[in-house]
Amino acid sequence: MLFEAFKHGINLGGYLSQYELIADAGSQDSLKEHFETFITKEDIGQIAGWGLDHVRIPVDGYLFFDRKKKVLRKDPLAYLDRCMEWCAEYGLNVVIDLHNITGHVSGQMDVPTPLMVEEDLRSDFCLFWGNMAKHFKGYGKVTLLFELFNEIADATGYQWNKLYKSAIKAIREVDLKRWILAGSNYVNSVGYLDRLDLVEDPYVFYNFHYYEPNVFTHQMAHFSEEFRTFKKTLSYPGDMGEYIEFVKTHHKFRKEHPMIMADLAEDGAFGNGSFINDRKLMEKYLADAKRFVEYSGCELYCGEFGVIDCAPEEEAVKWLGDFITICNEIGIGHAMWNYKCLDFEILDREGNVVRPKVLALLKEFR
Repeated sequence: MLFEAFKHGINLGGYLSQYELIADAGSQDSLKEHFETFITKEDIGQIAGWGLDHVRIPVDGYLFFDRKKKVLRKDPLAYLDRCMEWCAEYGLNVVIDLHNITGHVSGQMDVPTPLMVEEDLRSDFCLFWGNMAKHFKGYGKVTLLFELFNEIADATGYQWNKLYKSAIKAIREVDLKRWILAGSNYVNSVGYLDRLDLVEDPYVFYNFHYYEPNVFTHQMAHFSEEFRTFKKTLSYPGDMGEYIEFVKTHHKFRKEHPMIMADLAEDGAFGNGSFINDRKLMEKYLADAKRFVEYSGCELYCGEFGVIDCAPEEEAVKWLGDFITICNEIGIGHAMWNYKCLDFEILDREGNVVRPKVLALLKEFR
């Protein structure tokens, strides 16, 4: 059911979330121009023309939710509604992803975030989704999926399970059949899927994100101290031995790579100087997703995957092709990050195709 409706999609990051990385957030005129022009009807038509079947629309809780009045703001909703209408016209299903909200701290796993421990913030999280359920109740022009949160970080290990079930309850009080996605802990890690408490609801599905190994998919990323320091171009398939030597002397970065660190620990003596990044490694890491689908009886979705534009495009295409192929074999729908801008793009701000080989690959899987 889920795979048939959300098999092959793309993210509209930078539109209604992370817009401050593209537009001048301090200028109302700049923001209005951004919301009016960043994603247009022509963009949605182009995505449909590529043969994709859905878009994932990240939305920012700071933009959408008025914490004082406890309601959704009208102007952001109008932009979202307009985009939904374009999607309906072109036959694209939609994931609405809550990308950020007050109290969340991205990637914080050493101490609990405010969202996990402060009751007023947890209440607002559920109110956001209750209001969204009311707004879209009865909407059936396309298949609409609510993704409860983008990349949760819960250092307690159990509060997210409680919070996401409370959010589902808030939605179900309004709409019994709205499709819902609940993601795994540790920024939607595939290795944390087995720590999710599952619910008995045929319209609740589960999701993860996949950028493993980050040293390849985020190589030379300007926003990462780690990869600005390492600053190496990597191939796929390829040996990451140089990176293993790097983390031997840069201990603070190890916690960012639990799956790789676990592999190295198994090898003993922190690896043997060679670490091959290839399809075999990808299949090993995605075995957690395969087991989840096999034993839980629940459908799974990958809301984000991608390779940064700093990587050689030919290498990115090989990684992306392996990932999409494996997901299709398991029956996991997916949305690539990202359509426009934000370092993982197919198009630049003006709408020019900047990674034609990546685009050609996406079209191959239509």
